[in-house]
Amino acid sequence: MSMTPSECSLSHPTVDPTVAPVVLWLQGGPGGSSMFGLFVEHGPYFVTSNMTLRPRDFSWTTTLSMLYIDNPVGTGFSFTDDPQGYAVNEDDVARNLYSALVQFFLLFPEYKDNDFYATGESYAGKYVPALAHYIHVFGSMMTTKINLKGIALGDAYSDPESIIGGYATFLYQIGLLDEKQRKYFQKQCDECVKYIKEKRWLQAFEVLDKLLDGDLTNNPSYFQNITGCPSYYNILQCKEPEDQNYYGKFLSLPEVRQAIHVGNRTFSDGSEVEKYLREDTVKSVKLWLAELMNNYKVLIYNGQLDIIVAASLTERSLMTMKWKGSQKYKQAERKVWKIFKSDDEVAGYVRQVDDFYQVIVRGGGHILPYDQPLRSFDMINRFIFERGWDPY
Repeated sequence: MSMTPSECSLSHPTVDPTVAPVVLWLQGGPGGSSMFGLFVEHGPYFVTSNMTLRPRDFSWTTTLSMLYIDNPVGTGFSFTDDPQGYAVNEDDVARNLYSALVQFFLLFPEYKDNDFYATGESYAGKYVPALAHYIHVFGSMMTTKINLKGIALGDAYSDPESIIGGYATFLYQIGLLDEKQRKYFQKQCDECVKYIKEKRWLQAFEVLDKLLDGDLTNNPSYFQNITGCPSYYNILQCKEPEDQNYYGKFLSLPEVRQAIHVGNRTFSDGSEVEKYLREDTVKSVKLWLAELMNNYKVLIYNGQLDIIVAASLTERSLMTMKWKGSQKYKQAERKVWKIFKSDDEVAGYVRQVDDFYQVIVRGGGHILPYDQPLRSFDMINRFIFERGWDPY
């Protein structure tokens, strides 16, 4: 995978960049551009309605060397003219991302000895474990060493089977389904899980897409029809906030396109990428994630208000995982997390077992750093710099 300035943006922190951890951010989707993370969630600037850039108050780039890569190929301004160039599974994604990282560290050798973290949200809950596991298995054999220290996953779609199995009950309990709708939703989810167990991946994808996502169908999903809401990212929001789409318009401006050297390339919405990953979307990376939890620092966090990968559904998945701390995790006490001692508001809740951290962030949904910029900033810094969870 080759990288242009549009596909690979390093934002220098206010601390010494030669020692600041390098943190890769991957967007969900599949086919979601990491420019969303850069401009909407935690990059140094956000885009206003009049297409100007404004500094962000709580940018992760003030303490970390953030690396944003559009992934898989075909996402954003990245492209392939050969259908065989598209990724069809997580193995493809892992190899391509590793190649991209090697190129980055060869181009910028001043960062190669820094601690490295792979992070991302949503469907990147599959990309990140795939890449980190690849580094874990093959990294020591490579000429270019990557100093992997850990991973952080937000509202991670790492284990679809566990998540899908809990949808109907969760949606009913938060008032988005009535009893009749819950029964239908459960029946469809059971059918989807049945196909997953039988490894009939395409059939499982099609059931879920018609039921919930509505990505590759010509009609609204069942979820959208019965709730009237096209968005499932925050219980309090029926539609995505308008300003989350400003960055796409900004990237289409002629002066911006010229500055980032993308020529006449179209900024892709990721739909073509998703077509090639249809069968992969319902597969689990739980075994890879468990191996990483046995060897590295791992943070798994959820926004309390998320729907599509709700906190309770993530916990449902974690309870099925087998790793060295799984028994201690089931017995661990959850801790109340506040940022400052003087805070009246609770930032969230933390359960820690050795180097594994599960965090629930209050007041945030699926797009957590957008909803709760200070809390997500505090969380990622406590995790990476091992500052503990006591209030300041």
